[in-house]
Amino acid sequence: MLDLGNPEKVPFFGLDSVHLRAPDGATAIVTWHGAHVVSWISAGDERLFLSRQSVFDGRSPIRGGVPVVFPQFATYGPLPHHGLVRTCPWRIVSNDICERDARATFRVEDSHETRRLWPYAFACELRVLVSSATLELQLRIENPGPRPFEFHAALHTYIRVLDIGAVRLEGLRDTRYRDRTDHDREIVDRADAVTIDREVDRLYMDAPHQLVVREGIRSTNVHAIGFPDVVVWNPWQDKCALLDDLPNDAYQQMLCVEAAAIGAPIVLASGESWTGAQILSASG
Repeated sequence: MLDLGNPEKVPFFGLDSVHLRAPDGATAIVTWHGAHVVSWISAGDERLFLSRQSVFDGRSPIRGGVPVVFPQFATYGPLPHHGLVRTCPWRIVSNDICERDARATFRVEDSHETRRLWPYAFACELRVLVSSATLELQLRIENPGPRPFEFHAALHTYIRVLDIGAVRLEGLRDTRYRDRTDHDREIVDRADAVTIDREVDRLYMDAPHQLVVREGIRSTNVHAIGFPDVVVWNPWQDKCALLDDLPNDAYQQMLCVEAAAIGAPIVLASGESWTGAQILSASG
């Protein structure tokens, strides 16, 4: 293992970032802003969607890639949309190259700014590992404070697709979900695969841990560890047109499949920690 120590900050659209390159050529880019994975290239093919209209000002959320959601998902609470840490400056605590992979770990703790909105001590660590056809993300939440807290968390993964009309998301048959386009109405999915022909915003609860985003011979396997739920989102044409940081046609090239803990909040006692992971494997 080669320890690179304190890595150089490489600009990515003006944001400081770390570029990870595995020995086989697979790469990932992670910005210090939000510990946000903005690129994952396997076998020369970009596998994450990133909006060309994203705002890279160091304050705004980045649209696409893999935002870290904590301690609130969407509007399920009084905090800013998707919580606090996706717009925080993180620091890198390790950066290594091994025989088969490249990896880095980022960390952020509570601050005066976060405690004004959410009065708890916390720490988040995101471990990013890229190797061959695999991107592994591991999120660790710690409670160093004296009081327990509840939280939601997600890895809001935007998978890049070539044509949303040809995509099938397999593995969710007979899973119950909340339809966020219909006031969280609960439905059991009886379809063999999720296909997208309109706006889809679903929270699948107690979901299977192995899913496949299939598009002809091209596919992405999605394996969740520790996350009980899955969010599936595509804004479709009308919602896309309302979002300033998405081109009007962006819905055709993206599908969010997000490892999540949302259906029931996680309770973390003083001194405890929680870990969840999402492993993406590309083929075709």
